[in-house]
Amino acid sequence: MAEGENRPLTREEWIARVREEGREETIRSEMIRLGFWSNDSLPEEERRQQALEDEEYRRLRQKLAELQRESAKLENIDQLLKEARRKRIEESKKKRAERKERRERERAEAKKRWESYRQHHIVHAGVGVSGGLQETEWDEEKLRQHQLPLIRTAEELAEAMGITLSRLKWLTYHRQTATVCHYYRFTIPKKSGGRREISSPKKALREAQSWIKEQILDRIPPHPAACGFVPGKSTLDHARQHLRQHVVVKMDLKDFFPSITFYRVKGLFQSFGYSELISTLLALLCTEPPRKEVTFDGKVYHVAIGERQLPQGACTSPAITNLICRSLDRRLEGLAKAKGFRYSRYADDLAFSGGIDGEQQIGSLLNMARRIIRDERFEVQEEKTRVMRSSNRQKITGIVVNEKLNLRRRELRAFRALLHSVEKNGLAQENRHHHPDFWGYIKGMANYIRMVRPDWEARLAKQLVRIGKKHELPVPKWCQQAVVKG
Repeated sequence: MAEGENRPLTREEWIARVREEGREETIRSEMIRLGFWSNDSLPEEERRQQALEDEEYRRLRQKLAELQRESAKLENIDQLLKEARRKRIEESKKKRAERKERRERERAEAKKRWESYRQHHIVHAGVGVSGGLQETEWDEEKLRQHQLPLIRTAEELAEAMGITLSRLKWLTYHRQTATVCHYYRFTIPKKSGGRREISSPKKALREAQSWIKEQILDRIPPHPAACGFVPGKSTLDHARQHLRQHVVVKMDLKDFFPSITFYRVKGLFQSFGYSELISTLLALLCTEPPRKEVTFDGKVYHVAIGERQLPQGACTSPAITNLICRSLDRRLEGLAKAKGFRYSRYADDLAFSGGIDGEQQIGSLLNMARRIIRDERFEVQEEKTRVMRSSNRQKITGIVVNEKLNLRRRELRAFRALLHSVEKNGLAQENRHHHPDFWGYIKGMANYIRMVRPDWEARLAKQLVRIGKKHELPVPKWCQQAVVKG
């Protein structure tokens, strides 16, 4: 050992040695180093024991060092937990931000798809009528059988009509309270008294309805018993079938047009093979609720006072009534044949007629007819039901059918008197009921009379020609031809 090898340890050295080797080992080794204790003086057995103790001591010191290192780590556990928690929070925030960004992107894409879908489809047509707008299933085979336009989407319907999809949306949207009405409304007098409301469609809707009538409704034939609003048929055909019969039974349907509602019209178009979507749009174009004008805060509103129904004045309404009545006509015709009667219908005017053998069947015929009419969701206007026998005047749609097609003499005289007054005083003075087209009414009535009574054609023509010349009014061609022929 260098100089100072046997010097005592300083306090700091003692503390360092004790910490490193332990108190007992430090004392023993220092005693040996300073010559107070010889290692050789120990017995062999004690030296071996001492060696074992030294080895055990080193092992324990090594274990202690390991535990101290582990303890140092444990002292930093809170920091480690904080660090781990911080990392988890950062990762969670990052994931949330990614999810949020993904959801926002998905929402933006969905909104874009929805806007694109709305531009090409009709997704809502108003409260209470929009059910089924997503149903596009159709019966193509049935449509081809009827030779109807093959239309599956709202865009195709608009294109077929020659209008834009936005215009179709505007025409079909249903509002309980609307600031714009697609109809002109006015009233005309009824023959039975009171006034009848007429709803005449405005230009855009009228053109759409005309397309429906020509391209769809006119291609489906009504039942042969239908005579009203059928090309080539008139009230004459309705009356002629019951000419010179022993008994004529007449029945009227109550509220004929209003009883045919939106859902019945929609069902009709579906029966042709159209999807619920297209049937809904077609029914919306053909129906309208009765409305009342209300002024509020200086603005006019058209408020619905009932459900959507067939408006009187639309060109589609008569054709739709005939097609909806196909089942009614079929059943009533079958009933009539079973009872020995004939049957025909002109709009809401039902007529049965039979010979003397059918006299005993009248009560049964009426009762069963009422039941069929109720089954077909119509109602009989009982006060207009008539049983007319040949001993009295028999009239159907204003035409007498006892012996020949005729009109009441009083009606003929009244019309001739009207013509005489108009010729003398002019249209304005004689239009006491304020008819919107009084001259059109006169010409129509004259034409009707000449069809029922051809023998009156010449005298009517002469009077109309005189009125036309005197008051500078247009005269029908048949009048000129009749005067030349006469």
